[in-house]
Amino acid sequence: MTDLTNRSLERGITIMEIIARNGDATLAELHRESGIPKSTIRRLLGTLQARRIVRRSIADRKYRINITLNIGAGAPVPANAGLLVDVAIPVLTELTKYAGWPSDVQMIDGYAMRFIDSTRPLSPFHLFRGVLNIAINMFGSATGQVCLARMPDDKILDYIDRATGDERLGLERFGLDRNEFFGIIGQTRERGYGVRLRQYRGETVVDDRLSAIAVPVLRFGRPFGAITLVFPRSLSTPDEMAKSHLESLLAAASQISGDLDHYGSE
Repeated sequence: MTDLTNRSLERGITIMEIIARNGDATLAELHRESGIPKSTIRRLLGTLQARRIVRRSIADRKYRINITLNIGAGAPVPANAGLLVDVAIPVLTELTKYAGWPSDVQMIDGYAMRFIDSTRPLSPFHLFRGVLNIAINMFGSATGQVCLARMPDDKILDYIDRATGDERLGLERFGLDRNEFFGIIGQTRERGYGVRLRQYRGETVVDDRLSAIAVPVLRFGRPFGAITLVFPRSLSTPDEMAKSHLESLLAAASQISGDLDHYGSE
């Protein structure tokens, strides 16, 4: 180490590199891979979180990085994911306290939705936790459908074309043609919220046994992502959930959208 090297900066960069390389990390993993004392790591993480370079997800308590480093090994974190989490989670925490049912935060990423965070650990109901940063099928999920419903038809066709040939993320996964899917989008527009396709059972297990209603989060008037209320399919229907909680979910989305517009530029 030369006289010009700053030890704290060097350690901070090491922590960032480990998180970027792994995609996420716990405090124990950072300690094991870096050899830096845990007390020092906590201080470094505090500074990195305060500067919004690193965030800690509610859903699994792991640390994730909000900037791009060219050393990553898993799926890259979408741009502005940290901003969306910072803005959305405080609002959705209050919604979960009120409604009981948890909310997921997802954002548009390419021709898919990306699962960014969730208040599932804060809910009194024990639900399948899901996997953060996983790509979600836009056409089958409640979040994807409600985002698409806010777009013009030619934009929807562009998303369908881009996903064609992708067995997991494409429309063909559900055996629907374009006309059939546009019928579903019409129903979503009329209803005012998104619901899962009957054929959609989640991404990480054969059937996660969940259902959801979703509303869009806008940034500068355009779909940026979506928030949900998640609940067991066996306990309620989307229509029943909407009757009880859609107004609160829409209010949360409006607050998040307004807060997002205060940050950055288009």
